[in-house]
Amino acid sequence: MEYFKTIVDAGSISQGAKLLHMSQPPLSMSIKKLEEELGAQLLIRGNKHISLTEAGKIFYQRSCSILDLADSTTTEVAKAGLQRTFALGLTPSTIPVVSDMLARFSEAYPDVKYRIYDGSTLELSHLLDTNVLDAAFLRTPFSAGSLISVPIIKEPMVAAIPKALLKNTIKLKSEKSISLQELSAFPISTYRRYQALLNETFAAEELTPNIFSVCDDTRTSLLWANNGKAVAVYPQSLKTNTSNDLLLIPINSKKLETTILFVSPTSSNSKNTIVDDFLPFLKSDQT
Repeated sequence: MEYFKTIVDAGSISQGAKLLHMSQPPLSMSIKKLEEELGAQLLIRGNKHISLTEAGKIFYQRSCSILDLADSTTTEVAKAGLQRTFALGLTPSTIPVVSDMLARFSEAYPDVKYRIYDGSTLELSHLLDTNVLDAAFLRTPFSAGSLISVPIIKEPMVAAIPKALLKNTIKLKSEKSISLQELSAFPISTYRRYQALLNETFAAEELTPNIFSVCDDTRTSLLWANNGKAVAVYPQSLKTNTSNDLLLIPINSKKLETTILFVSPTSSNSKNTIVDDFLPFLKSDQT
């Protein structure tokens, strides 16, 4: 797994061999044996670079999780009784909301060290299920299942509207908020996880959103907005650098809201009771 991950991160078998301080032929043979053992091709070998097959993508994600778990286990066992480590997952859109909590917790518990994992809700959910993480901050829509979740803050979605579209399409009744009726006149770009929420919210008012694009990152939606092609729709607390060519206003809909959750497998069995210690700090200045 370490060989495979190193090759993927390096981009080629030759570069992976250099990082591993070994020659290329035995490394290539190790990967070949790995593929034979798994019964699946993991790498597509090019002249200068490698790429991952679908099986390779799955194996890479699992390898990262397993290696992280092995590393964190070694660290925790070696330092048991000396210091505590808080393994915490954050999605990009939750960082602005939780940064103050982490700062206050760090001041109260200076002995605690941190292993921060950035990722999508799906990736962090898997790390919670495999006990790599003590806890994570995730945003709805999200199915907690057997995980314990504590709501932190509920917030509306906002629309970043290109001013060029305002000139060429319709005039808004107010620049303080935009209704779903007004928003339905614009092409919309949004994060993929919010597409179903948008469709359901619009359908409740017998409207249909004009989805121009769905993306895996809000920054991509803002690219379309900055180019004057679509309105970017995303959570209010996700602070972004918007240009003067965009009008940023709240969407007037109680149903078009998301909630940030603090999620953990269980507080009573958490490592060194870190989750229990952190629970009193679960308050956002933005509530």
